[in-house]
Amino acid sequence: MKGGRKMKFARVIVGMNNPETDRVFDYRIPEKFEDIAIQGMRVIVPFGKKNTKTEGYILSLSNVSEISQEKLKDLLEILDEGKPIFTPAMLRLAEWMKDKYFCTLNQCLQAIMPSGIRTKSVWYASLTDRKDIPKCGKMEQTVLDALADMGGAAELTEMEKIFGRGCKSILQQLQKKNIISLKQRLLRSDFKIEKRFFSINFNATLLENAMKKAQQDKRLQGQKMLFDLLLEKGECSMEEIKGKGINDSPVKTLLAKGMIQERREEKKRAVFSLDDYEKTSPFHPTSQQANALAVIEKQLIIPVKKPILLHGITGSGKTEIYMQSIAKVLAMGKQAVVLVPEISLTPQMMERFISRFGAAVSITHSRLSAGERLDQWKKAREGEVSVIIGPRSALFMPFSNLGMIIVDEVHENSYISDITPKYDAREAAKKLAEDTGAVLIMGSATPDLVTYHKATMREYLLLELTERTGGGFLPQMHIVDMRKELEEGNRSSFSRVLQQEIAKNLEKGEQTMLFLNRRGFATFVSCRSCGHVMRCRDCNISYTYHAKENALMCHYCGKTVENPKTCPVCGSKYIRYFGTGTQKIEDEARRLFPKAKILRMDLDTTSGKGSHNRILEAFRHGQADILVGTQMIAKGHDFPNVSLVGIMAADTSLNTGSFYASENTFQLITQAGGRAGRVNDTGRVYVQTYQPKHYAITHAAKQDYKGFYGEEILLRYMMGYPPFGAFFSVLVSGQNAQETVLASEGLGRLFQEGNQDGNFFVMGPVAAVLSKFRGEFRQRILIQGKEEEALAQFVVRIVEKAKKNTKKEIYFNLTPNPMNIV
Repeated sequence: MKGGRKMKFARVIVGMNNPETDRVFDYRIPEKFEDIAIQGMRVIVPFGKKNTKTEGYILSLSNVSEISQEKLKDLLEILDEGKPIFTPAMLRLAEWMKDKYFCTLNQCLQAIMPSGIRTKSVWYASLTDRKDIPKCGKMEQTVLDALADMGGAAELTEMEKIFGRGCKSILQQLQKKNIISLKQRLLRSDFKIEKRFFSINFNATLLENAMKKAQQDKRLQGQKMLFDLLLEKGECSMEEIKGKGINDSPVKTLLAKGMIQERREEKKRAVFSLDDYEKTSPFHPTSQQANALAVIEKQLIIPVKKPILLHGITGSGKTEIYMQSIAKVLAMGKQAVVLVPEISLTPQMMERFISRFGAAVSITHSRLSAGERLDQWKKAREGEVSVIIGPRSALFMPFSNLGMIIVDEVHENSYISDITPKYDAREAAKKLAEDTGAVLIMGSATPDLVTYHKATMREYLLLELTERTGGGFLPQMHIVDMRKELEEGNRSSFSRVLQQEIAKNLEKGEQTMLFLNRRGFATFVSCRSCGHVMRCRDCNISYTYHAKENALMCHYCGKTVENPKTCPVCGSKYIRYFGTGTQKIEDEARRLFPKAKILRMDLDTTSGKGSHNRILEAFRHGQADILVGTQMIAKGHDFPNVSLVGIMAADTSLNTGSFYASENTFQLITQAGGRAGRVNDTGRVYVQTYQPKHYAITHAAKQDYKGFYGEEILLRYMMGYPPFGAFFSVLVSGQNAQETVLASEGLGRLFQEGNQDGNFFVMGPVAAVLSKFRGEFRQRILIQGKEEEALAQFVVRIVEKAKKNTKKEIYFNLTPNPMNIV
């Protein structure tokens, strides 16, 4: 520990996902580490009876330990060049996430730390050189023969692929007989790019002789050139050396002899070039923007802050408020995080921020390489950047003096992680802002009802922007009754009026966006003879047909299979495609408008690195007349030449079986419609629906958020839905269908027995909508209650009781207020 009293013990949590090891272990700090061991470091420790080398994380240091000295073990290694990977604020956030989302502390730390750097432990089995091999059992001999066939050594995982997990015990028996050895190897990646520099080592005793020899011996021409270059320049990079026609050989030779010395400099990857962006200046704010900025500036300087909800209609200049607020934060010497809900929004947001703040900005998201992401993380830690933009994981950047967190499009569900820990980045942002004293700004044209309700109850500050900047107008919204279209003989996915409006746009040279919240070509594929639906065997969910690949894909696990020519059940050739996807809309648009240039943007067309940006930039620069897409195109984008938006099937999100369905539908229609007419008053939006009288659709068509809120909040109050109540989901899963059902039924009985006073409403167990996923069977129990904390305590108590009488192969996954119940 640099400065102050040296600590003797490190309190470490090991990087294992086993709940039984998710606790703190004390380790001695060896003398060689006393001056450098600090909180938040990543270390290697011996763990367990066999002292297996295991990655761990220092949570704190202490001068005392309750464990007896003889039982304590030493830290073995400090990683990451002695720099911590967790700030104190991130460790506190991990502790909070553990309690909030019912997972292990290790799982939370794994979510927070940079991806890809975790140490991998690989075990190898290898034959010893023992000559007098004792008698072995049949299975032991089979394993030995296989090991010999594999060259005498193999990874344990390779052996398990052949013989199953039981082979580990066989290998351990063979190790006891000294026939084989089992050794652990630690693998880690630092993703470093280092620049190498060379200079003459003037302290080398034989330097003068080496230089003379190089001058006289023609065979050492390369060494002579290298000496001459370094004498002239002092120090040269490897690139400069090779640029002078000098290859690696003289460098290696003189380095090995100590005649020259090497210095390495880490080179962090850049994810953009400043040359690609023009500098911009702050816009003069409107009166509404100025009022909002004044409130935010006051929040920056007061000690006790309130979260801010910035409720602004589409095109009202929320991003400009973000940037002018961040400028004040940077002037205070602090940093800011800007969260965006989709990777597709990041390039546009990045362009605006880089043009304003230059090299102070960076970006992170999953489409960058692991090395690129790690380098942006390091830039944040080392103060090389002050603003980070990205999806929910950007929240975990290791800034030392965080001043502001912005959550753009705060209503978006993509802020909730669908893998453990199933954290909500909005809740985590609020907690982090409270802990660090940062200002939290949440922006949206269509805030989720829970957030807006908190603002109306004055838990949050509410700032409203009701006018578009630059004289823009909200588009004219039209509801198209698709029932009438069908009655009048139009079986196309395009209503007649939408076809006419697209044709007008093409004539005028204006752009059109077509929005459908479903990718692929058809929803499902079935046999018309026997009715069999093609389903994924691992997930028991219908495949989606993709025309371009002529293949079926499971949109849950990603499995792809060939499109069958005949029914696998009855052998019929009559295979039919049902439903409509983005690919089908694209194909139909090409048929209706053969001269139009059409782009499609969904998960299938944006899987490659930079693909989001290429599609968006092509459309922004007029290289396409029509953009077809999923919710990726529905919000946040500003395309000046888009004057028409077609919402192809507004009912899709109404029929999801979730009580959030109406809210999600209102948001999607409003956000998608907001892409039209952002510069002039010619914007038109056509909402195609089979439920034209539904209040979510009628209010969205009027862009009337408060009218929708009034109806929806009353329904929530009557039903006890959030924000007037809470839900808890317990997912029971296992590889054996019968055991999973029995375990869920037993859990259901315990819930009913523990709910004698009737404070909670227990639903289930029933098969989950996604009843089989990646080979595991799933049962779902939903519990509803008035108070979230009391509900959580009840659920946890009952689940812990159930675990005591349940096989280890059965898993319980707890999720508070789930957004879906798949």
